[in-house]
Amino acid sequence: VGLGIFLVGGVAAVVAPTIVVLVAARFVQGLGAGVISAQVLGAIQDLFTGRARLSALAAYTAVGGLAGVLGPVLAAAVIVTLSAEVAWRVVLLTPLPLVVAAFVLGWRGMPGPRARPQPSRSERVWLDLPGIVLLCLVVVALTLPVVEPGLSGVSGLAVVGAAMLLGLVLVLWERRYARRGRLPLFAPALVRSRGFVVGNVVALLWFGSGMAAGSVVTLYFLQSPALSALVIALVFAPGALARLVGSLFSLRVVGRIGSSATVWLGLGLQAALFTGLAIASPLSPDGLLFVVAAAAQIGLGIGGGLVEPVVRATTLSFAPAELHGVAASFLQLTQRLAATFLVALATGILLTSSGVSTAATLQAALATCAVGSAVALVASADPAFRRAGTRAEVPAPLRRA
Repeated sequence: VGLGIFLVGGVAAVVAPTIVVLVAARFVQGLGAGVISAQVLGAIQDLFTGRARLSALAAYTAVGGLAGVLGPVLAAAVIVTLSAEVAWRVVLLTPLPLVVAAFVLGWRGMPGPRARPQPSRSERVWLDLPGIVLLCLVVVALTLPVVEPGLSGVSGLAVVGAAMLLGLVLVLWERRYARRGRLPLFAPALVRSRGFVVGNVVALLWFGSGMAAGSVVTLYFLQSPALSALVIALVFAPGALARLVGSLFSLRVVGRIGSSATVWLGLGLQAALFTGLAIASPLSPDGLLFVVAAAAQIGLGIGGGLVEPVVRATTLSFAPAELHGVAASFLQLTQRLAATFLVALATGILLTSSGVSTAATLQAALATCAVGSAVALVASADPAFRRAGTRAEVPAPLRRA
């Protein structure tokens, strides 16, 4: 179903006659992508345990690294080869054959539904649409002052007040929804687990900071007339390859230094590199800064490859078996919402009200990303999260956390 939704949205995007239709089609694609990603992570939780689960999550990260190499480079090659009127449609078309291939592979390789008795009303998993809508409205309200510099003074305070009010309504709704015997968006069994909550905080800050930093660096160099889209994409290719390598070696690293130390290593590397790039931004000419940013991508890729499978495995290990899919969905939700807000925040800092980036605004944006990574590093030291390395869920060679 997720692949089908993604495919329908993709076809609509390719043939979109207006920007409004294009944005709506991309929205549909996002719905499909969310279904796919959450179900893949939930299936990994169901099908694998212990060391095999961490290996599966590492493979999941490695495939993402491979996509990070092929996607941007292929898209950039299309952009510089074809006319502007045609290129963007071809870029949106390229994933669709892969969607068909993924459907065939999934149909052949994924396990079918397991026989189980019909659940009672109290055991059903309900779709908490009001909770989802309220959460999205809170994120939009918090993001508006960041992306719209004109919202200041009274109007800015009004938007912040609306976000707080919506947040209060969300809390009250979730409590009422749970009292009615249904499963709310913020499932009590998950949000009452300190380790699960801390793991989500670590994941959302790590992921959001990385997405924001990549966005502002790309936007900054795209404004340089000396650099083409293909050249900029090629700069990020080594980082994606490094992420692939880091994820493949994450299991060995965890076996040697433990899961907590692996997470600290990856997050510390990310925070240090963002700080270094921020310091170098106003001190280096664009040519040298471009080389420095390219070199930093390798370290960021290795750090991300080490962090992602361990953080996911540790965070999802706190979820009871009946909530594997729900926990995976919640983790994906928090990461995407964090990326939405932090990308908007960093981009707003980069472009300010003029819409033009400078070395100083790039420095401020990267410093924001460094702070996010540093907070994630501090959060990962929480005892509840560190103790997950000693749980029976994690195999003996990985219990040195």
